[in-house]
Order: sequence, then C-alpha cells, then structure tokens
Amino acid sequence: PLPPPEIAAWSGVDPDDLLGSYDRLGRANRELILGLLPEGWSFEGKRVLDFGCGSGKVLRHFLIEAESCEFHGCDLHGPSIRWLGEHLSPPVTAFINPAAPPVPRPDAYFDLIWAISVFTHIADGWSAWLLELHRLLADGGLLIATFLGRGMSEVITGEPWDDDRIGMNVVGYGRSWEDGNPSVLHSRWWIEVHWGRAFEIVRFLEEPPGHHGFVVLRKRDAQLTVEDLERPEPGEPRELESQRHYVRQLQDQIRALRSEHDVLRAQERAARSERDKLQAKARSYADSRSWRSTRPLRAVARRLARRR
Repeated sequence: PLPPPEIAAWSGVDPDDLLGSYDRLGRANRELILGLLPEGWSFEGKRVLDFGCGSGKVLRHFLIEAESCEFHGCDLHGPSIRWLGEHLSPPVTAFINPAAPPVPRPDAYFDLIWAISVFTHIADGWSAWLLELHRLLADGGLLIATFLGRGMSEVITGEPWDDDRIGMNVVGYGRSWEDGNPSVLHSRWWIEVHWGRAFEIVRFLEEPPGHHGFVVLRKRDAQLTVEDLERPEPGEPRELESQRHYVRQLQDQIRALRSEHDVLRAQERAARSERDKLQAKARSYADSRSWRSTRPLRAVARRLARRR
C-alpha cells in the first residue's frame, strides 16, 4: 500500500507528484542497493535495518526478501512509523529512534544497514550516529549510505564542485524540516579519511548531476570515539582549505540572511508608515465639524439597524 500524501511528503519526494515519485524513488533505491551489494551476498537469514526509513518508501519494495530475512525500519517521524507499523508490519518491524544514540537494539544485531538521505542532512551529531551504526553492525557488516557531492554542488551552493575545497560543508545550518533541513556536502576524500576510520571503504558510486552519491562501507574492528572521527587528518592540506572555504560559504549565507532581514525591515517600516497615515486620517475625520454634527444621525441609524 501507499501512504496518504501528507505522510509520503515527509520522504523527500516530488511535491508535484507525491505518490508517483514515492513509488519510483523507492523502486530505484532498491535497484541501487541490490547493485551495490557484493557479489554472492544473500538476504537469507540476515537482519537488515533501514535507518531513516520514513513510511517505508524503500522497504515496501523488499517484501519478497522479507520472507527469508528480518527487515527493520526506524525513523524520528512518529506518524510515518505508525503508518508503517499499521500497514507493513509484519513483515517489517518498525520503531521510532531517538534524536540521539543509542538505538534500542543490541550490539552487532544487523548484517546490513542502509541510510538513504540521512547523513545528507545531519549537521550535528554525525560522528555519534556513524559510531552507533558501527555498533549495531555485526562483524564485517555492511553500511550503504548516500551523500551529497559533485552531483549536487550547483543545485545547493550555486558554485562548481572542487574536491580541494570541500570537506564536510553544511548549507542552511539550523533550517527546519519543513524548510528543507540543512544540506550537508561531502567530498569523497573526506569520507575516506573520516568515515574510513570506522569502516573499510568498499565502493563509491559517483553521483550524476542532480543526484546523490552512494558509498558502501564494511565495519572495521575498531574502538573509536566521536573525537577520533572528527579529528583533522594530519598532513592533509585539504582539511584546512575545506575549512577556509566553509567559512566563506557561511559568510555568504550570513550576507544573504542579512539582505533578507533588511528587506523585511524595510517592508515593516513602510507598513508602519502607511498605518500611521491611515490613523492620522481617521483622527482628522473624527475631529471634523461635519463628523461631530452628524453624530446624532449616526446614533439613530445604529438603533434602527439593531431593531431590524
């Protein structure tokens, strides 16, 4: 079944074709995931987690595999999870995950996790969540995640992509879900350096223009902290250059917000001036001789209106 439009709208779909794009994108992601799994990989007897599943846009296309594999889905959005639980459970086990780790599942519980359009929007806490998925994966388990890179640079920032000046750059920090969430750009080298401390990089699927990229990672046997993941790579000049460029991006965003603020202030001043003019005009009418002399007639008219 397809969810109602107001639920589907939370899944990053085309607002002009909510349910059609919901179905198409879910089916396309299924094919991408299957194409990224290692040769010979089988769902038989495995446990899979769709991290950030929404109402099951991708999971609904794995119901055949769910006959021999446990599929779980979690998300922050309560209405989506409730709908998923009511309509696709069983076979899918759906649960709401907290805003910060941990997820209520044991260590090494899943063989495969995918995170579609998740780390593309996590500005704060990305390292804690990456380590949480590391904890949830069994030894040698796989994580498939999407990222915003070369294919989305022009769309998000309006500037051409340059690997040397992009690391992890957040555009629209603090933006609400209704307004599109922050967009987080990642370069391939930055993922290899930082995510690669917790995971072996198995494969990158470079993104075509206007689309996400995909990365396949295998859990490393490593005990790490968020500081370990966030620490700049020694001797990597792109770390500093990407931070410099990020500062320039933030300055551009501040200037744009300041410009919007100035426009709104000018509109507010104009509206206040117009209001003052109208109030002055109303006072001039009230103080006029004709208005005072016709006051008894207006009182009679009001009484007659009430009687009618």
